[in-house]
Amino acid sequence: MSRNGRDDLGDWPRRAVEWHILLREEDNDPDVVRHFEMWRAADPACDAEWRDVVRTMGLLKAIPDEALPIPVPTMRTYWKKRWKRRLPKIGMGVLTSTAIAGIMVLIGPDMVLRWQAGYLTGRQETRILELADGSQATLAPESAVALDFLDGHRHVRLLKGEALFTVHHDTEHPFSVLAGHLTITDVGTVFDVRLESRHETTVGVREGRVSVQENSLRSPPVILDAGEQAQLRDHHLYTSTIEPGEVGLWSRGLLVAHDQPVAEVAAVLQHYIPHGKLFVYGEKLRAERVTGTYPLTEPEKAFETLAEGQKARVFHATPWLTVMTN
Repeated sequence: MSRNGRDDLGDWPRRAVEWHILLREEDNDPDVVRHFEMWRAADPACDAEWRDVVRTMGLLKAIPDEALPIPVPTMRTYWKKRWKRRLPKIGMGVLTSTAIAGIMVLIGPDMVLRWQAGYLTGRQETRILELADGSQATLAPESAVALDFLDGHRHVRLLKGEALFTVHHDTEHPFSVLAGHLTITDVGTVFDVRLESRHETTVGVREGRVSVQENSLRSPPVILDAGEQAQLRDHHLYTSTIEPGEVGLWSRGLLVAHDQPVAEVAAVLQHYIPHGKLFVYGEKLRAERVTGTYPLTEPEKAFETLAEGQKARVFHATPWLTVMTN
């Protein structure tokens, strides 16, 4: 690329990220390198911005792809003319195939969930469902359930996320929740179910009693009373105690962590931010265990508080990625 040897910077990039893109594309053009050095030396703020971009780009390379949010195509705002010149050279068939494949990857699982679910919630959204039998289900953000209340049945299938159930007493028609490989049954109580994956589910009881049965029927049901919880993990069902008042506390806007990994707490906060991705960088930091109470109504502030407790810092790597790092 040539700029006719001009020594002014009027027609060149003004931001460090734009220079980063241009230098990668024109790394052998001495005119580009010369003007970049002029821009960088023109103002200490430019040099500081460049150093921050280089550090950020290096960090992003180290973050696993699956941890990154779906990229928003705002890169086209940089050097639009360059892309406009290149676009006609790209076959429309390739573009169409790529677009279709991308759409299927991005919305395929979501469409399947929508077909199955009777009710869903989005980010930051909680929803109270008044069920046909007088029971109540409160859905956490990014959760989904399917209901079966026909012919005297009282069945709920938790397809995704977490739900707090307040069950109307009816001994003749047990209330059951299917979540992954567990079936939870009760006749009148308040309990919470969190589906983390098909093979990992947590059940906590605030009031009353529930029966927790692994669907393989390889072992007898486990009975949980108020203040007890069970977690299916690695094909085993583990039980422990919990403060009854902390069961389903998320429905009141609070997250209570007891000796939990930082990454696990961050994953919960993720459901309560309006957009983007929270990421904890570094295996040691991700594994650090914390105890505390965090406001779900202010998830970004809670993420910063979580970082402060580990003497870590938080910065926005991109508008869609917030990173905690030492």
